[in-house]
Amino acid sequence: MINVLYCFDENYNKQAAVSIFSLLEKVSEKINIYIIHKDPETFISIKEKIDSHKNLSNLYIHKFINTKFSFPNVHGTHVSEATYYRFFIEEFLESKVDNILYLDSDIVCVNDPIPEIKLKTQKLKNSSKIIAAVSEPQSLRKSLELNSEKYFNAGVMLIDFKKWQECEMEANLIDLAENTKKEILFWDQDILNLYFDGEYVELSSYMNHTLGMIPFEKLSYQSIKEIDKINFIHYVGKFKPWSLKGIVNSKSKFYQDIHRALFDITYHLQSSRKMNTIFDLYKSIISGVYFSVDYPFRLFIVVFKSLLRPSKKKNII
Repeated sequence: MINVLYCFDENYNKQAAVSIFSLLEKVSEKINIYIIHKDPETFISIKEKIDSHKNLSNLYIHKFINTKFSFPNVHGTHVSEATYYRFFIEEFLESKVDNILYLDSDIVCVNDPIPEIKLKTQKLKNSSKIIAAVSEPQSLRKSLELNSEKYFNAGVMLIDFKKWQECEMEANLIDLAENTKKEILFWDQDILNLYFDGEYVELSSYMNHTLGMIPFEKLSYQSIKEIDKINFIHYVGKFKPWSLKGIVNSKSKFYQDIHRALFDITYHLQSSRKMNTIFDLYKSIISGVYFSVDYPFRLFIVVFKSLLRPSKKKNII
């Protein structure tokens, strides 16, 4: 059976739920979901929306308690410590687990990934490699001293858990993190790339189709939707589909449509910077792009209510 892992905290409860639900809606067979969470009690009410899904075999939630690791370079950034939780999977996963697919919580599943997962799981098993991932442009590796020309995005990572345990990956990654914290730019992703240094099986790029919410991105929502080979859409960068700048971008529909179906709320807007939201609202109205959303009046109400709520810092993973 396919096993899938998510690592997140309270700030990403809804986003993770959307990702999990999108996956369950698309898979062609039952799967197990594992969650490592800082405060799992905050996820209980959301968990109930997923528990009864026909494609869910088991949902395991583990509380992360850290006693020995200081998370490098997260203070004062848009990234939370939860991005490092995957380093500790040996403490939470059952030894009988052979393989597990790690997914970031800002990922939406749009087509069944099971065939590709099974294909690459077998390839991974027949190799000496521990993980499979999708390579990124070489420009992202320029701050790292790598021997390989390859650098992968760690948002989707297929792990041979047997080999992971045999290589004592937790201890190795913690040690590497302590020794390289001044060099890394992309947090745990850089540490993983430093460790594996090009030694990984290549996943299909359709398993991690990175999608920026920037206006000059060439692919539209409709053109992406028509590519039926894409398995996962990964909202990379700090402009997410639940920010106002993201919502008025048509590519946010992959996320917002699932959120609407799951929570029966027209739009999910989450932002810690009210002035940015006000500016983005003004800019999107002046440019006219605001009126391209499905429900402009309802969105305005959501924005207005969000501006009245007390500010609370939100991190991404």
